[in-house]
Amino acid sequence: RRALDFPATKPEFTTRRFYAREQGRMWAGGGNGAWTRFSLALDGMEINDKASFVKRGLYLEKKAPSIGIIVDDTEAERSGPWRKSTRRSNHVGTHYLATTKNKGPHQVTWKTRLPKPGIYEVRVSFGGGESLSKTAPYTVHHAKGETQIMIDQSAKPTLANLWFPLGRFSFGEKESAPVRARISLTDKGTEDYLIADAVQFVHLDDQGNKTTEADVLEEASTAIFRGAYTPFYYGFNQYKAPVQGDYRIRLKARSVLRQTDYVDWEGDKKPRFYPNLVLDASRRYPTPVNDQVFPGKRSEPVKVYSSTLDEPNTQSSLPIGTFEAPPNAPEIFEMEAFMEKGAMVKLDCMRLPSPMVPAMPHTIQKTDGGYPGVAFHWMEVEGPLIEKWPPASYRALFGDLPFEKSANRIVALSENPSEDAARVLTGFLERAYRRPVMEKEFDRFYQYAQDLLKETSFTEAMISTFSAILASPEFLFQCSQPGKLDDFALAERLALFLGESMPDETLKKLARDGLLRKRQNLERQVDRLIGKPDFDRFVKEFLNAWLKLDEINDTDPDRELYPEYAGDWWLVDSMVRESQLFFADLIVNNRSASGLIDSDYTFLDERLARHYGIDGLQGPVFKRTKLPPRSPYGGILTQASVLKVTANGTVTSPVLRGVYVLERLLGYHPSPPPPSVPAVEPDIRGATTIRELLTKHRKNPSCASCHAKIDPPGFALESFDVMGRWRDNYRSLGEGSKRIAGLGRSGNEFVHYVGSAVDSSGRMYKGEAFDGINEFKKLLLQDKEVIARNLVHQLIVYATGAPVAFSDRDEVAQILKKTKSSDYGVRSIIHAIVQSPLFLRK
Repeated sequence: RRALDFPATKPEFTTRRFYAREQGRMWAGGGNGAWTRFSLALDGMEINDKASFVKRGLYLEKKAPSIGIIVDDTEAERSGPWRKSTRRSNHVGTHYLATTKNKGPHQVTWKTRLPKPGIYEVRVSFGGGESLSKTAPYTVHHAKGETQIMIDQSAKPTLANLWFPLGRFSFGEKESAPVRARISLTDKGTEDYLIADAVQFVHLDDQGNKTTEADVLEEASTAIFRGAYTPFYYGFNQYKAPVQGDYRIRLKARSVLRQTDYVDWEGDKKPRFYPNLVLDASRRYPTPVNDQVFPGKRSEPVKVYSSTLDEPNTQSSLPIGTFEAPPNAPEIFEMEAFMEKGAMVKLDCMRLPSPMVPAMPHTIQKTDGGYPGVAFHWMEVEGPLIEKWPPASYRALFGDLPFEKSANRIVALSENPSEDAARVLTGFLERAYRRPVMEKEFDRFYQYAQDLLKETSFTEAMISTFSAILASPEFLFQCSQPGKLDDFALAERLALFLGESMPDETLKKLARDGLLRKRQNLERQVDRLIGKPDFDRFVKEFLNAWLKLDEINDTDPDRELYPEYAGDWWLVDSMVRESQLFFADLIVNNRSASGLIDSDYTFLDERLARHYGIDGLQGPVFKRTKLPPRSPYGGILTQASVLKVTANGTVTSPVLRGVYVLERLLGYHPSPPPPSVPAVEPDIRGATTIRELLTKHRKNPSCASCHAKIDPPGFALESFDVMGRWRDNYRSLGEGSKRIAGLGRSGNEFVHYVGSAVDSSGRMYKGEAFDGINEFKKLLLQDKEVIARNLVHQLIVYATGAPVAFSDRDEVAQILKKTKSSDYGVRSIIHAIVQSPLFLRK
């Protein structure tokens, strides 16, 4: 029925642009703006949180012209007993300032940094009224000196009932120098009331023309200084995809740096959200300066994703793409993506921390140059991108039958229901069963449709018949007969194996002609399928089934023990992508299966390279990277994805990791533990090491024999923490040589201790000793056939759905014999499996 959820007429192709300046709430949740570290930028000027939008007139709740740069009284320097007031309605922000009669002197000074040198029209806001001074002395400090202008505040403002122009002035002389502007107002020389509200700077071009609203919208931007993390997220939420389909998305963005000031925390004064945080009274702590934002010093990676949820996160959304926002001048980035109906475009500044609480005193977001962020100017969406109408979902069911919209749903129109039912059923059944359909199979469903046509409409009858076909075993399973597979069953098995899909036209034609089984044709088809985009699905799903990479998000690192990993979705995504790219490279380039254990290269992006302690990479693009000599990270065995799925987020267990290595990489399946023997759990208090616990455990005779095989790979991997990073010492919550305390990546307080040293030495069950992971790998690689044999078994199980039996050992031996000359190349292994009777028969 969902296939019929589309408009009666082809959706109009539209191009819509959404300016960040106009997104009053660019984020859709997560409390107030301060919590989200959210800022609005106007041509380089950044303003923090929604309250400041209102203060500067940028949150367009008032009739104030929104062009130019506005500095409100709330951000001005003032002296004297000014009082706040809201009695007059035509003011900027939440209030304005008024003098207190006979209690002067009063002075207010508005200061700001303009985005570029040039000529600006300076305007002031004061409301106007008979009781106000007729001689309000404003002083403009500009590039050529200072100019005093007397303004009659009793007069009505001339621009939009809000602004009064002081004149046009030149600010700044050098492109590289900060462009400072200063306007002051004093009650010296006047006894009447004065109002100090806001000052506006409107840039003029060389011809003296004012900057237009369109100019401002193009240059203005909204800057984000944090990563996405539920419940804090952000995006262009005013746009929702009108229909399901493909869309072209463009984003204009640049990287920025918000500058740093410092605050002193005196005595027992605590940040509001950190009552237990111990602060050094002698230190000065960083805090962002909201009106000082400069171009970034580096590009910032941004992930774009879509979600129909009101409160999405990066793990529950559909990725669209990534790009790197450059420093200095903004650039436009374009991508195409499928979006569900109602989906919104969400953004994630991947490199930035994701504080779940206000990051006071802001230490986790600060870098040497300030607080990095990404300024988004606008988003443009084109679509839906539709080549044919009606959509493919309708054509797959009803072919070229006409349709109409009736009672808010699509109805297929048929002048001859019996003939049309036979025609559409024939095509649908062949696609669903992935082979020619026998006459009795067709008759069964055709008769079912005919019976339904007596009681209901053509559309309802066919929907019910299609549903019955999709519930039949022939669709849900590979129902070939035992023995030699026919060409159609072989095409089906091959397509499902290497493409995770139905046979395409090339495979179906070879099957119809009876040519697929020929050796050369099978070789060509394997190579063709490896080169198709669908092959990425095989790599993903095979690694999920074999190495459990789909469990990567089942555990989160403990925020006390591992605060640096909190909310680091970029790292987690990169872990999985490394393994996928690495395994695909083994296949495509026919590299040895021994690469599963060790290699001198891997695939890294900036985040994963930093995790591995490797310099020189920047951005989210993965690159084939040569590893340093004696690096422990070569091979899938020590990739972070494997090391994370074998830990629980708090501790690592040599038993769990040892069993995983034996079963998944070496093909040995240890017996389950005796039910009367308790499991060995690491001590997070740090009082006892896991090695000491296992030594005691192995004294039990019923445990010793299995642990002689389980423990060595587990001990070898103890030098890696719960996220796969190298460590020399454990961490504990109770005891240790050094106390470590502070704020984690998510803004949480943490306290842990440096625990005992890691001992990654061990002895293989045959007696060979090793001292660390590199020596352990060398021992494993002394018998490459063990690694290759296990991979053969894993691929056969995945390709056929049947376990490798004892009676299959000769066929496995033949596969290994054929591939030994290629050093057990993984592509050669796949070719040999597909040519093997284990694949060609059921």
